[in-house]
Amino acid sequence: MTGEQDSIVFGSSKIEYFIRRSPRRKTISIFVDPYDGVFLRAPYDPSLNTISRLVRSKATWILKKQKQIEAEKEFLPDREFVSGETYLYLGRQYCLKRKAVSTGAKTVARLKDGYFFVEIDGNLMENVKKEEIRKCLTHWYHIHAKGVLVSRIKTYSKKTNLMPANLLLADQSKRWGSCNKNGELRINWRIVMAPVSLIDYVLVHEMCHIKHANHSPDFWKLLGSIMPDYEFRRERLRKEGARYYL
Repeated sequence: MTGEQDSIVFGSSKIEYFIRRSPRRKTISIFVDPYDGVFLRAPYDPSLNTISRLVRSKATWILKKQKQIEAEKEFLPDREFVSGETYLYLGRQYCLKRKAVSTGAKTVARLKDGYFFVEIDGNLMENVKKEEIRKCLTHWYHIHAKGVLVSRIKTYSKKTNLMPANLLLADQSKRWGSCNKNGELRINWRIVMAPVSLIDYVLVHEMCHIKHANHSPDFWKLLGSIMPDYEFRRERLRKEGARYYL
């Protein structure tokens, strides 16, 4: 995916897309990704006008795929925050165990012996309990995400000499990470639910933006030199990413 970005207007819809060019490609392919949006893989030769015409010719299909993706997200089961429900952390599933405690007690979550234990005021209404548990687990994930991400950044910084200026946790529905011009990383805290290999992909991808701000061939060359199987990891994250929600 290069720094080339463009958009078309089709009826009342605007389709934004970006392009990855490769000398090895012979044809243009269009992809609709739940998190990266619409992107194309293309040879170096086709002009932006040529690509724009292709996108327009496929606009109906693209919009249909986008609607399907949104529908799939809507069909994810709502969290009930009851004992027996499972939650992911570093790619592993852990069952929730709720424990009622005395009135006025603060809701507390901890991971122990293969379970998420949550202590909560037993006199609260059930809908209030659910919201309290959601907030408590979100807080738990934030705290542990910070530690995991900092540790993984240190590991790859030693290998790459790329050190982010800062790390911020983000709450984004359609992006796993970003890197601004100052070298600050914003990483979606939900990625800590994924296996470490996918966490590493997101981090290394964004760290490579410290050196290459766009998705130029040099960017992908750098990423490939650090993580030769990045395409496999990226595709796995695309397929499994919807599982990482709270």
